[in-house]
Formats: sequence, C-alpha cells, structure tokens
Amino acid sequence: MPTVLRRSRSGQAIVIMALAMVAICGMLALAIDAGRLYFQRRLMQDAVDSGALAGAQSLVGTVANPAGQPNYALYYALDDTLAVFNQNPANNDPTSSFYTAPINHTVTDTQGGYTVTAVAPTGYSNKQVQVTVSFNATATFVQVLGFNQIAILTTATAEAGTNAKTYALFAYTSGGSGNTIQNDQNGYAQIDDGFDGTDVCQASIQGLTVSNSKFHVPNPTQVSLNVNGDLTVNSASDNHSLFSFWRSPVNFGTGLDAKPDYLEPDISLITTVVNPTNKAKIAPGTSLPVNGVMITNSSTSKWVYVFTPGRYTSSIVIPANGDNGYNSVYIFLNGVYYLTSGANLTITGGYVSNTSNGLPHFVGSPSIGASDLPPASDGTNGVEFIIDQGGTFSANNSQLPNDGSVFFVAPHFVPTGSTNIAFFISSTNGNTGSVWTETFDGSSSNVPRFQVWGTVFDADPSGSMTLTGVAPGPHNTSATDSNSSGQYAVNGEFIGAFLQLNGGNVLGNSMGTPGCPGFSPGSPALLVQFNPKFAPAPGVNSYLVK
Repeated sequence: MPTVLRRSRSGQAIVIMALAMVAICGMLALAIDAGRLYFQRRLMQDAVDSGALAGAQSLVGTVANPAGQPNYALYYALDDTLAVFNQNPANNDPTSSFYTAPINHTVTDTQGGYTVTAVAPTGYSNKQVQVTVSFNATATFVQVLGFNQIAILTTATAEAGTNAKTYALFAYTSGGSGNTIQNDQNGYAQIDDGFDGTDVCQASIQGLTVSNSKFHVPNPTQVSLNVNGDLTVNSASDNHSLFSFWRSPVNFGTGLDAKPDYLEPDISLITTVVNPTNKAKIAPGTSLPVNGVMITNSSTSKWVYVFTPGRYTSSIVIPANGDNGYNSVYIFLNGVYYLTSGANLTITGGYVSNTSNGLPHFVGSPSIGASDLPPASDGTNGVEFIIDQGGTFSANNSQLPNDGSVFFVAPHFVPTGSTNIAFFISSTNGNTGSVWTETFDGSSSNVPRFQVWGTVFDADPSGSMTLTGVAPGPHNTSATDSNSSGQYAVNGEFIGAFLQLNGGNVLGNSMGTPGCPGFSPGSPALLVQFNPKFAPAPGVNSYLVK
C-alpha cells in the first residue's frame, strides 16, 4: 500500500511540474517581451522629447520674427524625432507649404514604421510644440498567447524660451497713436543696465531698454531721463531730453522684440481662501507663531500685522481701519498671494515687507535685498503677487510722508511659473486703468523707501503701470539694514504694455557731469536697475513642460 502511494505522488509531481513549466515559460516570455517593449518605449520617449525641444527652439521670438518661425518648428520637430530612429522626413524643405500652411498647425509623417505627428504653435501664448509618436511593435514569445502586435504611443510638449536679451525697462505694445512709454519729466531720473555706470564708455546690451512703440520724453528746462545701457526706440516724439549717459540724445533703432513669455504660477493649486481682516495681530513686546513661523514684535510702540499666502477675494488695505496707527509694521510671509475677483493691494503707510521685522534687509557684496523669513510650505522663498480679474496694486506714502517703507523680495524658487517675479498682472485681469502704481512722494523727505527686488510684469495689454523714482542716486552698492538709501525702486525688470515714468520730486535731484571719460551720474531719482539675480528670463533654451 505505501508503495502505491509513492508512485501516485510521483505521477502527480510530473503533471504539476509540466503545468508549472508552461506557466514559467509564459512568465519568462512576458518578461522578455515586456523588457524589450520597455526599451522600445524609452527610445520613443527620448525621440519625442528631442523633437519637441528642437521644434520649440524655433518659436523663440526675435526682432525679425517676434512669434518665432512655426514652419521651422514643425520641420525640426519631425526631423529630430525621426533622427532617433535613423530616419528622415519625407519632406526636407521647411519653406514648403507642407510646413508653412499645415491644416490645424499639424503635420504627420511615417517612416520606418514610426508615425510622427507634430503640432505648432500651440499651448500657452502659441509658444509650445507637441510631438507624438506611435509604433506597432511585433510581439515574439507572447504570440502564443494571441498578441501579435502591441501599439506604443509616446508624447511630449516643449515650451519656447525667451529671447536672450533681458531688460531693465520694456514696453511691448506696438503701434497706435499713444505713447507706450511716457516720461512726465518731473525731475531727473535714471534707468540702469546693472553696471552702475561703469560701462558708460562702452555700453553693454545687458539690461537693454526697449520700446516697441513711442517713447515720449518732453523737453522742459534742466530735467532729463538718463539711460545707462543700450536703448532701442522704434518710434518716438519729443525725445530731446532722453539721454544716454547724460551725454547726447539717443539714437533710434528699428525692429520689434517679442513680449517676454513669463509664466504665472498654477493658480488652480492656490485653494486656501484668506480674509485679509483675519491677519495675525502681534502687540508690542510679544511673539506669536503664524503658519509655523515665529514672529517677534520687539517694538515698544508699533503693532505688527502678518499676512499669509493664499487666494484673496477681498482687498488688502494697508493700513486698514482699526489698525493701531499708520506707522504699524506689516509682514507678508513668503509665498504666492493670488488677488482675484477684483481684490486690490493698496498701501498708503506703514512699514511693509516680507522680512521678519518689516524693514529692508540686505546680504552680500555688492548688497542685494533678501528675505530672512523661511520658504512657504510649497518651497516658494519670496513673495509673488498675482493680480487677476480687475485687481490693482498701488503704493504711496500719503499717510506717512516722512516715514514708512515698502520692501518686497521676489522668490528664486516657485513650484510652477517663472521665478524672480514679485508682481504678475495676469493676462486675464482686464483692467483698462492703472493696474500698478507706485507714487512715493519724496518732496518733504529724503528717506521714503520703496524697493522691489524682483521683476514687475504685466501680461495684460489692457492697462498701464506707473513708476516713480524715490531714492536719489548714485546707486548704493553697500546698502545695509541700517542704511537702505540709494536703491532703485525696481531691481529686476519693469515690463508692461504701457508704462508711465515719473522722474519724481526727490530732494537733491541733479544732473550728472556729461562726457566720457569723466562721467558722473549725479543724483537722479532711481527708477529701475536691471539685476540678473532678479530677472526671470530663462534664456533661449526651450524646455519640456509635459
């Protein structure tokens, strides 16, 4: 009896092993085919990434082609994608109608079994290229399971970078009877390319100042607008007082530069709604944790109010009714502030900043503005105000003419969007008035402070922006926390459709010594100084967005 059982078990083992071998061979076949298909898909993904990046490079705006060259974008998208498979497009002429007049901006080519489809321009501001590749891979071992072909599909989208130029001041609206840049000549004023006049005899194109339309500078007595940098003005009127290095009127250039393609953060991610009346209130001599940040009010008399990032549908007014004095301190924790549904940011007094004590803070040599507050929970390490749906920003010192300050430092990191932008006027804002205004009055004080360390960018051509010089030059490259004088109102870029410049009534305004060498910048009202550390331009390189 025991012998019979052993033989029965041996027969069962053989059957089990036979069945197991079928399963093992099937799994081995699947593993081999899956590995081969994985590497095939990886190759195809590399191909579409390469094609999308190559195509997007041709959408970078230039003076000759502000919108780039979409026909070349389509051609290079096909060419570079197929090159990964050692194939070439059937049509190698980017000037042919196949590329210059495609239906729905789409071209398709099949070579070596690979079908490549490219779409350009598409996406944000018509600056994206989308490339898709499909391929029917032939199965090997798994054919026994009924799978003869397996379809593989990969896609990639790339965004065109911006023109290699970066700007201290730039107005992008072209044409029309108005003035794109209007200088009111209310005193001497200065725009600098970032070299503090050291390149006076041989200007650098860094911080190029460009107007794509009219640049209006009237000709009153003994006032002027000085530009330390290269300047291109395509059309103008009454520019006798527009000077380069205080020497002579500028020359006029030709051509148009494309509007910078800066991106705002993904506003769909900003879900927390904040009521500005619920700002934290910290009495003199006390401390309070706000959003995980301990804020200490070391003052013996001033109250401290703290704002947190998020979505604001009600206006932020500083100082607000009920605040304890016009000279209170207002701290904005680092992060993105999305002002929507007509919400405004209005400042008429107080000490306002994204620093721990509400006052200017500087680091390094030469010194630059910095925030000593920790990054937001999403990593944003500065403040960016997004203004949308009719909102505005305005700042003046009407309630504290002899005191007060505004000091904002833009983030060098944001999870989405372009970095180094302090104010972003959304393309959907739709406000036809003055959407961004800084008018600090220096007529009765030498120390009004308004400093934005970052770029102010208006993506909406509807409205205008006004900037007033508040600090007398020359620029102080060794600013300290105890002496924040000699700083430009905007340290980065000032870019919008229509710009109003106010020379200001800063005490001590004076014209510099003309001539080269022997140049002296004088004491103009400092308007804008291009600073590469606070300019968001990614350069001409395209980059993948999906």
